[in-house]
Amino acid sequence: MVKGSGEAALFGGSFDPPHLGHRRIVEKLLEEPRIDQVIVVPAWLNPFKEQSHASALQRLEWCRRVFDLPGVEVSDYEIRQGRPVYTIETWRALKKSYPLRYLVIGSDNLSSVTKWKDFETLNREAIWIVATRGEEHPDLSMLREAQILPVEVPVSSTEIRRGRGLEYVDPRIRDEVIQTYHLSKETL
Repeated sequence: MVKGSGEAALFGGSFDPPHLGHRRIVEKLLEEPRIDQVIVVPAWLNPFKEQSHASALQRLEWCRRVFDLPGVEVSDYEIRQGRPVYTIETWRALKKSYPLRYLVIGSDNLSSVTKWKDFETLNREAIWIVATRGEEHPDLSMLREAQILPVEVPVSSTEIRRGRGLEYVDPRIRDEVIQTYHLSKETL
């Protein structure tokens, strides 16, 4: 397919907080000739987690600033539900408005992906794009159709919440992230 074919990728996550690794994933997706649009969907609460550290509305606002790129839409679909939302529900709802074909996940989700609600349906309908850090070569055998998207940004949201890797937080939200997670600016 060539650019302009209208295909979209769904990239959901907690984004607690969003960081430059997430942004790099989106930038690389938009470099893919087949992908014209990326729909970023911050979760109200990941069904596999008990809590988020920043509020849903705070994370939504951060995502709007961090992913302020042509071809990107930040959707408040899951946050509007006010409850944990399964990926299959988001996929079905947003497929009514967007030409979704790709589902983007981090390689850290591979260990639980087959436990996702209606995994078989997602696996049948979506082409998976698995974002990796560094030289990872994860096993994708459980996915019907998948491709690796290597991202060379060595940070995770967990590390940022622990005060490491603050240089990978977008400057437009860095002060708020430091305040929200009670971090020290000296770690920069």
